[in-house]
Amino acid sequence: MSWVIQSILNYAHLRPDAIAVYDGSRCLNYRELVTSVARLASTLREHRCRRIALIADNGPEWIVADLAAWQAETMIVPVPSFFTPDQVRHLLETSRVDTLITHTSLPASAVPQKFGPLVENIGGLALHRCNPPPCDDESLTTGYCKVTFTSGSTGTPKGVVLPGDTIDSVARRLVASFEGMHIARHLCSMPLATLLENVAGVYVPLVRGTAVCAPSLALLGLYGSSRIDASRFRQAIADAGAESLILQPQTLRELTASIKQKPDLRAASLRFVAVGGAKVADADLEEAASVGIPAFQGYGLSECASVVALNRPNDNRTGSVGRPLHGLDLEIAADGEILVGGQCMAGYLGEGSQGTSKIRTGDIGYLDDDGYLYVTGRKKDVFITSFGRNVSPEWPESVLLHEPEILQACVFGEAMPYNTAVLVPAPDCSDERIAAAISRANGMLPDYARVTEWIVADDVFSPANGLLTTTQKPRRDAIARTYLFAADQPRFHLPGAALTMNQHHQRTTL
Repeated sequence: MSWVIQSILNYAHLRPDAIAVYDGSRCLNYRELVTSVARLASTLREHRCRRIALIADNGPEWIVADLAAWQAETMIVPVPSFFTPDQVRHLLETSRVDTLITHTSLPASAVPQKFGPLVENIGGLALHRCNPPPCDDESLTTGYCKVTFTSGSTGTPKGVVLPGDTIDSVARRLVASFEGMHIARHLCSMPLATLLENVAGVYVPLVRGTAVCAPSLALLGLYGSSRIDASRFRQAIADAGAESLILQPQTLRELTASIKQKPDLRAASLRFVAVGGAKVADADLEEAASVGIPAFQGYGLSECASVVALNRPNDNRTGSVGRPLHGLDLEIAADGEILVGGQCMAGYLGEGSQGTSKIRTGDIGYLDDDGYLYVTGRKKDVFITSFGRNVSPEWPESVLLHEPEILQACVFGEAMPYNTAVLVPAPDCSDERIAAAISRANGMLPDYARVTEWIVADDVFSPANGLLTTTQKPRRDAIARTYLFAADQPRFHLPGAALTMNQHHQRTTL
């Protein structure tokens, strides 16, 4: 049995009446949690479920289903709530799941057609079986593992296969990292299908005896993958009495700004806020601290089962992402790339074993003399938005270029709450036609890859002006210097997507 599952069972034996999971209306103590997990695990074995997809909002039911799959030694594939229908279809086809678990409240019309009618109704969870069952495939992992799909930097997300012992390893290391820090209540503030929240916000708290508050995303004021109602979110923190959170950089900024505007309701209960998923500026951490948010930067990636390094209250260095977790084999390659061993995925779904004991992260960085890790950039063009979504710019660019009104496009979004495109429009193309073309292109993209702001270039990108390579690829750094970072450059926004002053300031001061 896994270390995480056994540790939760041990705690349930010691303190069966302690609160384990709640959402504001429903509460499960440890005895009820392990009983619900065991019941569902038994049902999964009875139906011989080998590969499960989980489509559900945050809540105790999500956590029960996730733990039950682990106890039943069944592969589970959490479905991100922000995926487009095409991405969900790709996920289901690639993973060849034979079972779908949803909330019973999910309308029948929302259940993918390949799954038959309801088979079981267990504690608010509906079990559906694939009809006809998928063909068996020996290249797919059998037995327990978690397959976490990336946010889809190119529109076709990959499934990262994480064996149970790898997840156990990162959970053990995180528990050791927080030894001596007593947190009573953790509020899940990201979708539970997000690996970081799943591992560090559910497994680690439950092993430590910390109550996990997992309300629906709407109650938190979170919509899609890049919209937040900061006032509602702040109220949710107060209602839960949350002592710890895991935030993406943009959520931290929005929360900080909300408290500055109305300081009467500070997030007084918070004792530790981990910030990850994308690069966070030192200024954002300092601003958060000034309004009472104890925020600490960390670093990780799905291929390493989430957390790799983390700052903590008594072990923090400004500018770094913290020390690597104890026991990790982390090194810096000759070209500056960060390599991580000792906590690795098995490979990408359908591609077999990765065939190496270390993950090449694609990030550039260095370790200082005291062992703190600094991340300074990316080897490739993929950017990570401030909401933690990975986007290959060629993806939205290719969609934009399908529109006849747009001749050239270069998209940016690193550490930003929305994406900006520098465009070369067709001759005599009006602002209204450009906006309509961008709207049509956005309709083909998930929210995190859409363009909200654009800049019209003064001239075409070409090798002559240094904005294009001789192989016709955009020189992104040169385009950014010429247009994106120019303070006096006119900018346009889609109707209904106007920037807040805070967001505009983030753009113009980079």
